[in-house]
Amino acid sequence: METSATPWIEADLIIKGASEVLTCKADGRDNEGRLSVGRINDGAVASREGRIVWVGTESALMEEVRLMRGGEMLDADGRVVMPGLVECHSHLAWAGDRADEFQMRVAGATYQQVQEAGGGIASTVESTRKAPDEVLRAHARRRLDRFMRYGVTTVEAKSGYGLSLDQEIRLLEVYRDVALAHPVDVVPTLLGAHVVPVEYTERADDYVKLVCKKMIPQAAKKKLARFNDAFCERGAFTVEQCRRVLEAGLEEGLLPKLHADQLSYMGGTEMASELGAVSVDHLDHAADAGIAALTSVAGGKRAPIAVLLPGATFFLGEGGYAPARKMIDAGVRVALSTDFNPGSSPTQNLWLMATMGCSQLRMTAEEVIRAITIEAAAALALDDEVGSLEVGKKADILILDYSRGAQIPYRYGMNPVWRVYKDGKRVVKRDNPGEG
Repeated sequence: METSATPWIEADLIIKGASEVLTCKADGRDNEGRLSVGRINDGAVASREGRIVWVGTESALMEEVRLMRGGEMLDADGRVVMPGLVECHSHLAWAGDRADEFQMRVAGATYQQVQEAGGGIASTVESTRKAPDEVLRAHARRRLDRFMRYGVTTVEAKSGYGLSLDQEIRLLEVYRDVALAHPVDVVPTLLGAHVVPVEYTERADDYVKLVCKKMIPQAAKKKLARFNDAFCERGAFTVEQCRRVLEAGLEEGLLPKLHADQLSYMGGTEMASELGAVSVDHLDHAADAGIAALTSVAGGKRAPIAVLLPGATFFLGEGGYAPARKMIDAGVRVALSTDFNPGSSPTQNLWLMATMGCSQLRMTAEEVIRAITIEAAAALALDDEVGSLEVGKKADILILDYSRGAQIPYRYGMNPVWRVYKDGKRVVKRDNPGEG
């Protein structure tokens, strides 16, 4: 008489002993229809060759999964296990320092007043243009190292501090070179339309033409960028100028993103949604029409992700925070990011953004955890690869020195990371979590 047995799932990495495994599935909701992190109590996760092959309870693990010869078995010892974080809005390569400008703002100058006085983005552009390639690569590597220590395994990296054809392409080439040798996945974005460079003062349309006719085609031809972004704001670019930039990118195969409604309302959110932007970012001054646009589907594409950047709002100290609660209640998908940059948000602590999501934006713990994992991955159109612990996805896995997911936004300013696995390989081991 023949008997059949369920075949073993073989794994080269097994993490067991988790108090909670937070899966953060894209469609994760609880029994009442609210967003959920997909918590598995007393859970475990297994991977093989850099991909997740099994997720479930530890009791089921012993019956279904077998460790391959030479594989690693790790006991999380009652810690939280969750997906690697996704940083979906950062400005990674730049040179210089703007600490003095911060003190100007402390004394009462606004961000736009500093910029009009020759500071702001223009000062970083000047420093970045002068910096040799190797200096920029070294800066980018160190910043990626720091992100990785904070549990970030995927980073979006914008250009935007070159603001000339050669300099913007150079920044994207820096990202390409650094990404080849670093464990963290780097997702490059062309932000040629960041602000009008000084040499194009009073000639914004001429600069937009340069971005559309030369910068975007070169970045696309050299396969240096996945996304094309612009800054829609007073002192930067108008809605129609940004439309031209995003449409030029679409013609070259670059997916659109937009900085919109950060310091004032201009209607950029509605325009970007109409063009099928993957995300619209900042949104501190988003109007009801913009929120409605973020729930609509254009041309068969899904609605944009709203990427909120509370660190920039906090650091600038101007105006109120984005209406996250109103957005979520309206059905908008919300991600959180650091907006890491030298002027308005010089932090790489994505955990702190989760705290701000709760304390300032009135999001729940479940919502902010999703906002730095699966929703952030969706803001990079990578939610089929990263951002959740699901079979087939990359084995980007964190083990935190917390026993409950609810502690993530509660213990603010800390770095809770104990271990980081990227593509199933351990890349960070911290024996004293919480020390920065």
